[in-house]
Amino acid sequence: MNPESFLSSILGKKVLILTHIGADVDAVGSAGALYFAFHKNSNITIGIPEHLNLNSKQMAEMLKIPYEINPNPKEFDALILLDLNSVEMLGSMRNGVKKFKNPILLIDHHTDSGEKLTIKELSLIDEDAISTTELLYKLFKKMKLGITPEIASCIAAGVITDSAGFLVADHSTFKIMAEVLELSGKSYSDIVSLFRIETDISEKIAQLKAARRCKIFKSFEHLIVSTDVGAFEASAATSLVRLGSDIAFAGDSTNGKILISGRANNQFVKATGFDLAKDVFIPLGEEMGGSGGGHAGAAGYNGEGEDVSPILDKCVELANKFLEKKYGKSSGIKEYT
Repeated sequence: MNPESFLSSILGKKVLILTHIGADVDAVGSAGALYFAFHKNSNITIGIPEHLNLNSKQMAEMLKIPYEINPNPKEFDALILLDLNSVEMLGSMRNGVKKFKNPILLIDHHTDSGEKLTIKELSLIDEDAISTTELLYKLFKKMKLGITPEIASCIAAGVITDSAGFLVADHSTFKIMAEVLELSGKSYSDIVSLFRIETDISEKIAQLKAARRCKIFKSFEHLIVSTDVGAFEASAATSLVRLGSDIAFAGDSTNGKILISGRANNQFVKATGFDLAKDVFIPLGEEMGGSGGGHAGAAGYNGEGEDVSPILDKCVELANKFLEKKYGKSSGIKEYT
């Protein structure tokens, strides 16, 4: 069995499409595209572990993408995992997926974590793909499935968000975007309006606090920063890269749960070959417990603990270790206060 035959075999079956915890626009867009493609002939349920983010929640409402929080996998005949490469990314649903005995299809574009969630024949993984929706679009075209306006809108939204507005994109990404935009019947701004939410004052405060509290390190000619914030970790890390850091880590510890988001400047990633997932967050998860993963320029870590500071320090240490290995000498890393 391969991904095409798997999807052909689900007609008339109860199928659970499952994203990662805190599902983003690419994850929900991928789930929505599959739902709209197969729901007329199959009993499709979209499941999201624990919660989804505000942007994807708005998109789900506007495109009428139905979803359930924490459905029970054992009630389904088949399972499709989207936009994830580790059971730890399933949060409280991980045990249910581990116990699932029926076929599982995995479609993902993250850096390989080494964890096998299904058989090789049912793993559609491409680390070079910009988004999971991009992989689905190619799969649908291969299967000669009709791309409806709803499907095209889902795919376009995922491509836009996971390419950071095409800052991380190649010619194939623009080609796909042109095709799905035409099929959607919408303009670019129409697609963006599906998921765009104005930054509220609490997120702006988190970004400003991130800058005020950050530790600044110089490793060779590169800047690594870390900061402890109370919320909006991803937004805070992104803001620090925009301010000039090459690598930024923003973390928080609440109720014994640690969450760290990392971001890296795209030019720095291309110049050095640095990969936040491979070089920092996956090793961090192996050493400290918890789980880490993501992409070269955007990744994260989830763990347990009351103090995020030593974990942030470990992130800086791992990033510096990569640079020392690349340049073949000690960095003489320096902290600026």
